[in-house]
Amino acid sequence: MIKESIFCAPVAFITAIVLSLFPAQSGYAQKGHEEKGGPSSSPKVGAPHDIVALPTTTGEVHRPHEYTAHRLLFSTNDETAVFPPDPLPLNWCLERAQQSSPSIAVDEAAAAAAAHRVSPAGALEDPRFSYEATNIPVGDFDFNSTPMSGNQLRLMQKFPFPGVLSNRKEAARAGASAATEDLEDQRLRVAAVVESRWAELGFAQRALEITDANIELLRQLNEIAEVKYSLGSGLQQDVLRAQVELTRLLEERLRRIEALAAAEAQLAAVLDLPPPTLFPQTAGLRDESPLPEIAPLLSRLDDTSPLLHALAERVEEAERLHRATEFEGYPDFDLGVGYRIRQRAFSDPVAGDDFVSAGVTLRLPVNRGKWREKTAERAALVRRAEAVYRDGRARLRDAVRTTFAALERADAEVALLETGLVPQTRQSLDSSRSGYQVDKVDFLSLIDSQVRLLDAELSLVRAVADRRAAFAALESAIGKELR
Repeated sequence: MIKESIFCAPVAFITAIVLSLFPAQSGYAQKGHEEKGGPSSSPKVGAPHDIVALPTTTGEVHRPHEYTAHRLLFSTNDETAVFPPDPLPLNWCLERAQQSSPSIAVDEAAAAAAAHRVSPAGALEDPRFSYEATNIPVGDFDFNSTPMSGNQLRLMQKFPFPGVLSNRKEAARAGASAATEDLEDQRLRVAAVVESRWAELGFAQRALEITDANIELLRQLNEIAEVKYSLGSGLQQDVLRAQVELTRLLEERLRRIEALAAAEAQLAAVLDLPPPTLFPQTAGLRDESPLPEIAPLLSRLDDTSPLLHALAERVEEAERLHRATEFEGYPDFDLGVGYRIRQRAFSDPVAGDDFVSAGVTLRLPVNRGKWREKTAERAALVRRAEAVYRDGRARLRDAVRTTFAALERADAEVALLETGLVPQTRQSLDSSRSGYQVDKVDFLSLIDSQVRLLDAELSLVRAVADRRAAFAALESAIGKELR
């Protein structure tokens, strides 16, 4: 009876409160069980999901490794095949990267997490509930033996000094805005990397084609030298020189194949595709967009760059946290109300009536040195954020100037090679070939003309790819499209 009078009533009361505040989560638990692989999500045993058969146009069935390699790309899920357009356009690669790039997914998750921190940052702490069995005689442990005994219920809420929560919320909002700007900056960076690697793949493909064409041309020159030597009008050293140059080009072709494989692997990595992926021929490597003026780009850099926007929001976040710390150095207080459930006892002047109480608790920040140090720490972090902003702006301006200089160089080089050197070397080779056939040009000059043409054609394709990559890097730096 004594134990029942002490524990049953308050326990039943507390249980009712807890059940009313925190309902059962059985539906959520069931959902979590299904998401973790419950019976409803278990795959059928023996299902042939690891082998995919691909039909051909002739009706035959081949395994994936027997299918045409340059037309089939596998996504991160090996069960799903991706068929890119042939030829491979840049837009397809950009869309693929925006959807599947791991670096973008990282910043998307960070931005979402930062957005979820805004509301809790400005909210009050959860109220606290307490129960206390008070003034129970140790002789009999009976609530009815004295009027001072009872079950004490208390509810308390903490209220920080005005200005603390509002500044914390604004700091979280600034942090969320900075995370969103970081995400946008990452999207631009990924787009620039994709275009640069796509252009590098196009260069590698065209460089291999140019090398193969020059190998075929050199074989023809070698045949001419052998014919002239067999007729007694040529020299053996011409034949040997042609064979040496052909061997050199075959060695160069091996390096071109290696560069092509590396370019494919780099593009596959940024597109989140398997490294063995072989891509089709790229389309439209040349970019005819006119060059912008650099002065307007630099003057509007603070308005267009997501990176500078993010750094500015970090400064705002640091300033808000500094203000919140200053207000935290002032007293905060707890408000509490209590209710004591009593039993009627002998000589009770109020005949067993319950008691109600209320109170306030103040936190006294008497250690001012501690709060001065905390405020000084936040002030130093504000200065750091401002310095990071200035440093980022200086670096970004330098990057814009450097990238624009590279763009101007590549643009001028394309014009020079396309209208000057390539046609000239091609004409020189044709003239040398005609002269060699009538013994007016020696074989060494002919080979030299052929080498110059190869170098000029490769330089032109290299300049075209560099121009596109520089344009993409410039757009990423300033934060807006220019084409």
